[in-house]
Amino acid sequence: MNILKQKKKVDEKKQELKELSDKFRELKSLVYDYKEKKEQEISQLNLDQENFKKEIEKNKNDYEKIIEDAADKIENFVQKVNTDNQIQ
Repeated sequence: MNILKQKKKVDEKKQELKELSDKFRELKSLVYDYKEKKEQEISQLNLDQENFKKEIEKNKNDYEKIIEDAADKIENFVQKVNTDNQIQ
């Protein structure tokens, strides 16, 4: 009878070990899935950051061009006014 009890205990321990092993595999899988998801999010954030940098640089260049064009127009206007005043 003692052998049956021991066999039953061994079987129970095997089952517990199997359950723990299954839970560990599940947890490991969840960790890898989480890591992969976070790496994808980081990649996307890096891509978004690069796109924002490019957009900011483009906007800066556009702004500088507008300022230069406005300054040129003002300068041309002032020169024209000065020329007109000198003729009179």
